[in-house]
Amino acid sequence: MTAYDSLCQLSGEIAILGNVSAVLGWDQETYLPPKGVAHRAEQLAQLSGLIHRRATSQEFGDLISRCEDSLDDLGADSPQAANVREWRRNYDRDTKLPNDFVEAFERARSLSMQAWQDARKNDDFASFRPHLEKIIQFNQEKADFWGYETCRYDALLDGYERGANSVELSATFDGLKAGLVEIAAASHERSAAIPADRLSGHFPIGAQRELNREVAAAFGFDFEAGRIDTTTHPFCTGLGPKDTRLTTRYDESDFTSSLYGVLHECGHGLYEQNLPEEFAGTPVGNAV
Repeated sequence: MTAYDSLCQLSGEIAILGNVSAVLGWDQETYLPPKGVAHRAEQLAQLSGLIHRRATSQEFGDLISRCEDSLDDLGADSPQAANVREWRRNYDRDTKLPNDFVEAFERARSLSMQAWQDARKNDDFASFRPHLEKIIQFNQEKADFWGYETCRYDALLDGYERGANSVELSATFDGLKAGLVEIAAASHERSAAIPADRLSGHFPIGAQRELNREVAAAFGFDFEAGRIDTTTHPFCTGLGPKDTRLTTRYDESDFTSSLYGVLHECGHGLYEQNLPEEFAGTPVGNAV
């Protein structure tokens, strides 16, 4: 077995553990009984630690180095070479985070989810504030572990928009601001003529579910490889190849609340459902 094949096998095993964690996370936001939150937080914390230890192991790092030594054999512009580059980037970032920190962060994040849901329902920000402060502190610590030149946010931003920094983004947003304000003003003026109650009425949740399913299917979402469930805030998550979950929330007086959520998340879902199966378990086959 080549070093690349061994790396694919190890990466696939880590990906399956990540899928298991994703299932638990999806369940936490959809069906988990409130009294199960504390144990779920511990499950997710221990899983995150297990995944982190395997993804930062000496074996994983050595295999990446061996693959880097033979990139020419893989082809510089090949998907295989792209996988090696992404494995290296992820490995270098992950090894800067202590395992205890990873577990503690996941535990806090998981516990904060239920606290946020309760606070949102009761319009009680004060009850959620301690959780938010803890999450912010964890993210500040993560940025310090990763390192940055001028701004902590840059270390976090690099995980989503590689190479970008807050100075460049501020300049970009400043350049867009005037045009966006003009568009928003024109939109507000035109919509003012539309009666506020144009779409008001009573829309049973069952009928909304049927509409959402029909619309998602028309967009191309494969319900043999996915589903739509109910949550506090809409999201899309991939639980593995051919298993993509969309979620939305319902308001019987406003069907657009659920419909727009499905339309947005369906875009993510279509991307997830069309990832190359032959690269499942590797960066090229991952939506993140």
